[in-house]
Amino acid sequence: MILRSLVLPAVLIFLAACTENTTPVEEKRPSSTDAKTTPSVQLSRSSKDGKASFDRVSKRLLPVARQACRAEFKSNATAKCRFRLIVRNEPGTPPDAKFTRSAAGRPIIVFNSAMLQFLRDDNEMAMVLGHEMAHQIGNHIERGQREILRSAIQSAKAAKKAGGDVQKAAVTAAENALISFSRKFELEADKAGTILMMQAGYTPDKAINLLDRLPSSNSRFRRHPLHPQRKQAVRAVAKQFRAAQARGKTLALAF
Repeated sequence: MILRSLVLPAVLIFLAACTENTTPVEEKRPSSTDAKTTPSVQLSRSSKDGKASFDRVSKRLLPVARQACRAEFKSNATAKCRFRLIVRNEPGTPPDAKFTRSAAGRPIIVFNSAMLQFLRDDNEMAMVLGHEMAHQIGNHIERGQREILRSAIQSAKAAKKAGGDVQKAAVTAAENALISFSRKFELEADKAGTILMMQAGYTPDKAINLLDRLPSSNSRFRRHPLHPQRKQAVRAVAKQFRAAQARGKTLALAF
């Protein structure tokens, strides 16, 4: 019990990195001035067109995601599959989309206004939205918590046996596990998100190239697979989806 309390702070690293503890702000319509305040990326369209695309894609993709979510969570589907979609007006920030939770545990997808303007068409919008939905359907927060806690406890036990710093060993193990499982879950979300968008009638063939236009950062590269690996995974899943479709079958989500 003492050992578990020592490694608990390490688990909080994952929680802080993967979800927010507060409910996101209410939806606000993007401002037309956003394009002037994000010079580091090329914004492809007006805020009005971006919001219209977001609304169109959400309407088609949400029923598909809910059905897939219910199939994964079954008896707990009501609480787990009530997706809430929010747009944040954040002038001056780079394009961003993320999956988080409300204080009550409701899954929330948050797009900032720059992301709506950054994505060029409905296919790109569906790829990003499907990816974020897949994080919830894949139960990535809970799975990550379990794996990070397991890694932290194992390292803490080894450090205690060797007479080392238990807390330091636990935190280091948690940080390493966070990076490892973040990359794994990002690939899972890419693959499952591709299936979701294709089930909704969108095509990923060119949409995946949006990765090459995203602004880069050290934190993104630490926690995401390399772009060629992600693009290869998406193309492989798209090929499998079409092959299954030609046989009159549906490609299942795999987590």
